Amino acid sequence: MALGTVPKFSIVVPCHASRAWLRPCLDSVLGQSFTDFEIIGVDDADRDGSGRILAEYAAADPRVRALHLDENVGLGLARNAGLKECRGEYVLFLDADDLYLPGSLEAIAGRIDDTNRPDIMLFDYERIFWDGRVVGNRRHDAFAREGAGVFTAAERPIFLTFLEVVWNKACRRDFLSRHGFAFTDGFYEDAPWTYSTMLTAERIATLDRVVVHYRQHRTGGNIHATGGRRQWDIFRQYDRVHAFIQSDPELAGWRRFAFDRSLDHVLAVLAKPERIDPDDRADFFHAAHAFAKRWKPDGYTSDRTGRGFKRWLLIHDDYATYSTLKLSAKVLQVSSPRKTVGKLLHRAKLDPNLAAYTAYWFKQYACNPRAIYEKAAELAPHLRGVWVVDSDHVGAVPEGVEYVVAGSPAYGKLLDRATYFISNMNWPKELEKRDGQIHLQTQHGTPLKTMGTDLRHFPQAAKDLDLDELMRQVDRWDFNLSSNRYSSEIWERTYPAYFEELEYGYPRNDRLLTTSVDEVRAIRASFGFDDSHLVVLYAPTFRDGIDSIRTPTGVVDLGGTGVHLDLDRLAGAVGEHGRVLVRTHYSLSTTPEVHSGKVVDASRHPRVEDLMLAADVLVSDYSSITFDYANLDRPVVLLAEDQRFYDRRRGTYFDITEFPPGLVARSPEELLTILQTGAFAAAEASKHRQLFREKFCEYDDGRAAERVVRRVFLGETDVPAIVPLNDRSPAASPHVHA
Repeated sequence: MALGTVPKFSIVVPCHASRAWLRPCLDSVLGQSFTDFEIIGVDDADRDGSGRILAEYAAADPRVRALHLDENVGLGLARNAGLKECRGEYVLFLDADDLYLPGSLEAIAGRIDDTNRPDIMLFDYERIFWDGRVVGNRRHDAFAREGAGVFTAAERPIFLTFLEVVWNKACRRDFLSRHGFAFTDGFYEDAPWTYSTMLTAERIATLDRVVVHYRQHRTGGNIHATGGRRQWDIFRQYDRVHAFIQSDPELAGWRRFAFDRSLDHVLAVLAKPERIDPDDRADFFHAAHAFAKRWKPDGYTSDRTGRGFKRWLLIHDDYATYSTLKLSAKVLQVSSPRKTVGKLLHRAKLDPNLAAYTAYWFKQYACNPRAIYEKAAELAPHLRGVWVVDSDHVGAVPEGVEYVVAGSPAYGKLLDRATYFISNMNWPKELEKRDGQIHLQTQHGTPLKTMGTDLRHFPQAAKDLDLDELMRQVDRWDFNLSSNRYSSEIWERTYPAYFEELEYGYPRNDRLLTTSVDEVRAIRASFGFDDSHLVVLYAPTFRDGIDSIRTPTGVVDLGGTGVHLDLDRLAGAVGEHGRVLVRTHYSLSTTPEVHSGKVVDASRHPRVEDLMLAADVLVSDYSSITFDYANLDRPVVLLAEDQRFYDRRRGTYFDITEFPPGLVARSPEELLTILQTGAFAAAEASKHRQLFREKFCEYDDGRAAERVVRRVFLGETDVPAIVPLNDRSPAASPHVHA
């Protein structure tokens, strides 16, 4: 947009603790068919990365401007900062976790023109929930019934009974500036803005169309899940509303209306335990009474309804009756108290030094849990670590590692007494987390494939997915491990629960940074390779519905191998000194047939990190191993012949062929040519790999396990800082240095 150009719309997007939702929000605006707008993204001194995302979008699209505040000022004042930068004819406000539906801006612009530029244009919204439910505005019928033409609030008061929010309106900028409207600080800042603008506007119009998808967070993210004394801000904000109304004799007729609405809002907040702690409820109630006493209109009487009775209780400061009614309703919802007490009586005391470990649905001694277990033995030797394995995989546990068999009495005792639970998958749904127990979810890869609640969009990949049960399991997490900010955004969005994100890197990848060349040489020798061999690791992922099916309890094997190459031809393409290691997905029981003496099937090798260290080149597809292997700064080639099929079945968060870790082959023949010509090691491939490493190898610096042990087991918060990418020394390949 040229400097000085006045766009139709200025859209202010304040950002704080919103990184998980900001990209979808911005994409919903930038993808609009109507393009005459600017976005003013306001980074409210956000430490979670929203400012970085805004800067990224601003660099890519001139319609986006990023404004970075020096200190956190809160939503209202952040909107004010954005408002000062607006150049558009109309101003809209969009919260960073909400969305515009396609075609919305075009519809708003058309309606504004049809109604001859009103002061305010109202539009409809729907609530969207974490599980995919969409619920309409309860008063949406008012748009069709009373939304014709232009009007004032006095002529159509129904539109002041909507939620007191700013994101369902487009306001003419010269109307806002002429009256000097600005937001106040604190929570519930929308209320004074809504009343002052709506009661001042001489020309209001509506658009009978759902424009905004208003996100309803399962946990966190906004005022709805924020407790503490900040909820008392509601009294200050409605003080401003009533002061504004009383300052103008022409608004006297609104006093009763605003008083009832403010008491109803206060009572709604009081009823929510996530906002008002039960111990603070009496305090809040008495503050509400003082508020009601300040603003009760002369001659006011409560109407004879349930809502009117609750207002009467506030006005008369009758907390005793209110709390009795509240307690009675709660008692009616209690179920099986005798059964609950019985469970508590039979529980053992937690052992503060006992940790339970498992990986890959009780099948392996591996991955991030293994690396954490081994580092804990070094840094926290007072902890006793016990692994859980199923009876079919006991042989996977090395000698000297203590374990119990899943489902055995010893297993039940471990679950009852352990304080720490470390796993790269969810523990079985039967596990009931006790107070004092701490769960660390380590994850087992960077999410290219669709995960968590997003799986509901892909029925084949989410066969029999039970979102409620998934969330019950996720609610156990106290800590979640992440290897880059990209992953953190996805984990927080697809697993909406209360957990602390540990942006420490993946402990299993520590070996990729700390292993010496002699140790690498020894690993290669265990497979029969020497320094002269160019080793290719072929590690494909599985295909949903072909190789396996994902269910809430794990991946169900369908007998496929995931192999999409002729392994003999692959070995031949590498040359006389070439060798191939094959690693199929851990969940698959069928291994590929191997004919060439140059091919080694390592699908059952206990440690995939060894295979990565042994390899000089990785050939993969959509597997998360590409993100781990990139830490070695060695060549990667992707075989993406079935990309459209894979995206339809499972879905991906981005097109990895557009941002690859190396060269991309669209057919086996193209892959073989890349290997035969050595193009995989050329400058173009290196350029792709460097960009990929900068984005996805952010925290993997060789000290991830140490950070986890110090934070989770030792309670330290001052953990070792992340070593910058350019200062790291990945494990070297003997072949390259031969």
